[in-house]
Amino acid sequence: MSARATIATLLGLCLLLPAGAQAACPTITRDKIIAIAKSGVGCRYVWGGTCWNPKNKKWKGADCSGYVTVCWQIPAAQATTTCKPHYYTTSSFKYSSTHWSTISRNSLIKGDAMNYNSGGKGHIILYNSGNKWGNAQAYEAKGTAYGIVYGTRYVSSYYAGKRRHRIGASTPPKPKYPLMTISSAIATIGSQKRDYCTAYKSKGIFDWKVGQKTVVNVDVKNSGTAVAANVYIGLWAEQPYLKVTKWNIYSNWKKSSFALNDTDGMQKIGHTNPAKQFKLWLGGMSPGETKRIRLQVQALGYSVGKADHPDVRAWVWHVDNYYEKKDFWAKPNNVKGYQKQNGGNLHTYTQTDVFSAEKCDGKDNDCDGKADEGGVCPKPPPPPKADAGAPAADSSAPPVEPGKQDGGVGQPSAPEAGAKKPGKGIGVKPGKGVQPAPEDDAFRGMGGECSAGGAGGTGGPLVLALLGLLWLRRRRS
Repeated sequence: MSARATIATLLGLCLLLPAGAQAACPTITRDKIIAIAKSGVGCRYVWGGTCWNPKNKKWKGADCSGYVTVCWQIPAAQATTTCKPHYYTTSSFKYSSTHWSTISRNSLIKGDAMNYNSGGKGHIILYNSGNKWGNAQAYEAKGTAYGIVYGTRYVSSYYAGKRRHRIGASTPPKPKYPLMTISSAIATIGSQKRDYCTAYKSKGIFDWKVGQKTVVNVDVKNSGTAVAANVYIGLWAEQPYLKVTKWNIYSNWKKSSFALNDTDGMQKIGHTNPAKQFKLWLGGMSPGETKRIRLQVQALGYSVGKADHPDVRAWVWHVDNYYEKKDFWAKPNNVKGYQKQNGGNLHTYTQTDVFSAEKCDGKDNDCDGKADEGGVCPKPPPPPKADAGAPAADSSAPPVEPGKQDGGVGQPSAPEAGAKKPGKGIGVKPGKGVQPAPEDDAFRGMGGECSAGGAGGTGGPLVLALLGLLWLRRRRS
């Protein structure tokens, strides 16, 4: 800015707003100064300008001192789109100390300024970071050909450090950390109701049958402000009722839907039939990213009355520097309490009840209110049929008292009157030349059917035969 312009500006200040320029400026934070400076990047450079529009980069603009004046909000607060008088120049910043002080460049902090004015020329920039005596990161209204810019520039020794009065303490920056959550959901099986059984304390629980398969999606999300590094997830299915038969890993990073993630092919275990408990590596997760573990699960065994709602469980096993949980029930190591879900216990589970087709066991296996229906139990054998050739029993005959049978088989009949009992050892020897008659086959096995006073024996017929031979012998003699 020329000396003439400088004098004109100073005179204008004296005439227009001497009191306002001398009034105490409002307190401002360094973060606020930098935020205003960022809003001007890309806008035009206009000599003598003091305003710009972040939404319309081609609208008006500011020069170097007007830009710093607005960023510092001196002598009073103003919107960047409010074009107030050009209160201060590089000469003002060099020779005055109305709302600022000169400081050593070694003391520069973001939001301070570096200014020079010599021989009617000058320039001023806002320091952000970097080498305070060389290449610094700075905001500046650089010139007509450049506009308002931010970047690295060399700052010569001619520049002096300037610090605004009434800079308040900036709000401590919020710590950046990953913020993890985990959830799970089970997919409906075709047109089958999710909760078709409300008996046996199964109301509100997902129901399915032995042999059926469905999908359980486990979603892990990073809603924080920093990358979650080296993430591991633990998984478990309750056997012998449920089994994970297959798994895959998906991500929605920079996509509107989930797509297979590259970590899917970087695991140490196979994709099918993993162990009852296993873990998967999800790699790094950027802020806003969700990774989905898609589990195919099969129902293996009837569970009602045997297990309390068999489930699939998942938990965040590990996140570098922030979280550690070795199994579903383990107490987590939640660094600084950053993780908030379930009080820092990052786990989830999906409950089910497993039913089966009806079988013959006296139970209602399919939960339809009936047991053993549908012909599952074998029919009892029919009663044996009567023998058509056997004579029918005479139900009209009076019963015979024991001991009074009439000479029947198995009971002796009363001896006739005058009959003599056979003596001991009665027998007739055959004469010479006479051979004893061989036993007649007709007498074998006849039992008592032809007994002569004895029950069930063969002695009677033999005695009669011998007596007959003796009689024939005597007659011949």
